[in-house]
Amino acid sequence: MTPTHPLLLALHPRVSEEVSQFNTEWEMEKEQLASDHQDLLSHIDLTVKSSLSLDKDGLQALKSAVKAILQEEEQDRRWLNQDGKRPAWRPSECRHHHNTVLKSLVEERMVNAELSPEESNELRSSLQRDVCGKGRCLQKDLLRVVKEVKGCYPKDMDICNLYGKMYHQAFSTEIRKILEYGLGMADCSYLLYWVNVAYPEILQNPDLKKEINCETLGKLLSLELTTPLEEQYLSHQETGVQTLLNKMLKDVEQAWREGSESELRDNCYFSPLAIDVIQCINAAVISIETVLEDTSKVQIIVCLLKDFLNSYKQFQEKVIKGVNQKNSRTVIMANLACVEQFRDYIVKKADIFPLDVKECCLSIIADLKNCGYTFLTSPIHKDLKSQYKALGTPVWLEKKHVFETLLKGISEHIQDLKGLTDTCHQELLSQLHLEVTVEYVRRLLQRKIKLRDKEMQEQAARSVCEDGQRLHELFTEAGSRQEWLSEVLAKIAEVLRLQDISSIQLEIATLSQTYPDLSEIQVSALLNLKSNLSASAVKRVKKTFVVNQDTTSSRDTPSFFSMVQVK
Repeated sequence: MTPTHPLLLALHPRVSEEVSQFNTEWEMEKEQLASDHQDLLSHIDLTVKSSLSLDKDGLQALKSAVKAILQEEEQDRRWLNQDGKRPAWRPSECRHHHNTVLKSLVEERMVNAELSPEESNELRSSLQRDVCGKGRCLQKDLLRVVKEVKGCYPKDMDICNLYGKMYHQAFSTEIRKILEYGLGMADCSYLLYWVNVAYPEILQNPDLKKEINCETLGKLLSLELTTPLEEQYLSHQETGVQTLLNKMLKDVEQAWREGSESELRDNCYFSPLAIDVIQCINAAVISIETVLEDTSKVQIIVCLLKDFLNSYKQFQEKVIKGVNQKNSRTVIMANLACVEQFRDYIVKKADIFPLDVKECCLSIIADLKNCGYTFLTSPIHKDLKSQYKALGTPVWLEKKHVFETLLKGISEHIQDLKGLTDTCHQELLSQLHLEVTVEYVRRLLQRKIKLRDKEMQEQAARSVCEDGQRLHELFTEAGSRQEWLSEVLAKIAEVLRLQDISSIQLEIATLSQTYPDLSEIQVSALLNLKSNLSASAVKRVKKTFVVNQDTTSSRDTPSFFSMVQVK
C-alpha cells in the first residue's frame, strides 16, 4: 500500500536532527535514530516504487519522498563537514538508492509488460506481441512521467531524462534477449520496424520530445546487432522480388509461345506485365523504407529492374525473330506499352535509383522501343520497296504518279497502324516519318539521274520540295512530331536549284551547320547530281564544306545524315 505523506513528513524532522543528537550525551538515542532512518528509506522506497501508478494523494506522497531525499543529501553533506565518528548510515546516498529503485521498477515493468487481448489478436507471433507490449508500456509510462511525475521533482534532478534513459536501456536489454533465439523473417521485419521506426516515433511525441533529450539516448540496438538483421531482411526481399519478376516474365513468354494474342483494351494491345513488375518493386521499396527508415537501402531492389529489363530485351528479341509466331505483332505492341510504363516509373522515381542504374535502364528502354518500332516499320518498308526504287530516277522526275503511288502506300500503312497507346502511336509515326525521309534522301543520292542543265535541276528541286511538303503534311496530320524533317528536303532542293557557285557554297555550308553529321561523300553525291558542274567547281564547294566542317560546333541538333548510307 502506498504510504501517505504525513508519515514521511513526520520522519523528516526526526532524522534531520541527528547531527545535533548524535554525540556522547545521546548514545542512547542512536538505535532509535537508526530505526527512524531505516523507516524513512523504506517509505521512500515504497513511494518511489509506486511512482507510475499513483493517484493524486500518492503524488503528494511522492513529493514528500523527494523532499526527504533532498534533506538526506543535505545531511550527508553536513556529516562530511563534521569531525569525529559518523553514524553507520552516513552517508546514506539516498539519491543513488532512489535511482536504483527506479531502475528496478522500470526493468520490472518492461519484463512484465503485456498487450490487451484486442491488440494481441492483431499480431502474428508471441515475439511480436512481446515487443509491442514493451514498446506500448514504455510509451505509456514516459507520458505519465512528463505529465504527472515530473511535477514531484525539482528541475535539477532531471527526472524525465533519467526515466528516458532507464526505459531506453531496459527496452534495449529486452530486445537483445529476444535476439539470442534467432528470428524468422516475419519477426525479423517486425523487430527492425520497432527499432528503426516505431520506437523513434514514440520519442518524437511532442510531450516527450519537449522533456527528454532523445538524441543522447542513441540507437535502441547497436549496428553490430542490427546489421545482420538488415542483411537477412534485405536478402529476403531481394530474393523474393527476383523470383517474382522471373516468374512474371516466364509466364509472358510462355503465353507468346502458345500463340496467345495480347489483350485489347480501349483499342490498345495490353499486357499487365509492367503494372505487375512495378507493383512488386514498389511494394518491396515501401516495405524497406517502412522497416528500415532508410531510402538508400531500396537501391538493392530497384537495381533488380536493370536485370529484368535486360531479360525483357532478350525476350523481345526472341519475339522479333519468331517469324512463324502469328501473335508476335500484337505482343510487340503490348510490349511497347509496357516499355512506356517502365520509362515513366523510372523518370518519376529517379531519386531512388543510383545514377548509373537509372541511365542504364533508360538506355535499355530506348533500345526496346527502337527495336519494337523497327519491327513494326520493317514490313512497311519491305512493302514499299518497289516504290522506293523509282525515287531519284528519270521516271520519278518525269511522272508525278511515281511519288503519288508511294504516298498512297504510306497512307494505307499509317491507317493500319492500330493497337498502340497514343504516345507509342505518335512515337512510331515519328520514327516512320524519319525512316521514309532517310530512304528518300538515300535513293536521291544514288545518282541514278543526271540533271544536265538548269531546267532539269529546277524541276528536280521543285519535285524534292513538293515531295517533302506532302510527306510532312501526311505524317504530321497522322501524329508525327518530327517537324524539323520538312527542312531537310527543302535545303537539298535549294542546292539543286542554285546555279551560282558561291551561292551553292553558302547553301552547303548552311546545310552542314544545320546537320553536323553531313559527310563529304554525301556532299559529293549531291553535287554529282548537278552534272553540269565542272570538276573544279565541285572541288571548290567541297573545300568550303571541309573548312566549314572543321569550325562547326557540336550542337544539340538532330541526327539525320548519319543514317543515310551512300556508297
